[in-house]
Amino acid sequence: MPLFSSFQDNRTQYAMIACMATMPPAGPQARGSSGEEGRIQLYGWDSRTETWNGPTGLSFSLRASRRLLRALQATPGRSWYGPVNCGAPGEAPTRFFSLIHALCDCAVAMIYCNDSRSGPVEIVAVIPPNLHARLRPDFAFEFVAFARFLGALNEKGALTVHDLMAASIREAQLSEALIFSISTGLWPSDLDHVLSSCVEKIALSMLEWIAER
Repeated sequence: MPLFSSFQDNRTQYAMIACMATMPPAGPQARGSSGEEGRIQLYGWDSRTETWNGPTGLSFSLRASRRLLRALQATPGRSWYGPVNCGAPGEAPTRFFSLIHALCDCAVAMIYCNDSRSGPVEIVAVIPPNLHARLRPDFAFEFVAFARFLGALNEKGALTVHDLMAASIREAQLSEALIFSISTGLWPSDLDHVLSSCVEKIALSMLEWIAER
């Protein structure tokens, strides 16, 4: 049976949903040097070209979307769905929709374009520094299997992304936040800069939201 079979994908989704239950607070976090604190490492997979990008260093000094963060903070549960407007400077904003879940060790988002009926254009997971100690051992497998179940990855791509994610997690400093993003190939390549802006905006908001919970 292939590693990322449909049976495993269904089981993985149940595991991710079960992880939304409350867990004990994380233990004390190891701290990196002052030069390592406050960093965000962004990794991405482009399913269209089957290429891995990252780490791209971001800074916690970058501001999350105040409007999106307030909407997330006001949600009564652990899930939120709504519109997110993104755009490059000097361009008209593009309307996306995002479905965001707060899990026990991360937050996950699926980003849809305004008229998408074929699936998400991007799948994103964020891990803030204070949740590293909670991170499930099979995090990379479960996230990749979830993306595979949604049709965002073929089997070869899933195996590649799994190995690269697992290596990135092993090598990460506990003081770093991690963002993993899978581009499904459903978004026009000439507008990649707009989608990239949206991913960054949503990921930064999720990081701040999940760290507060």
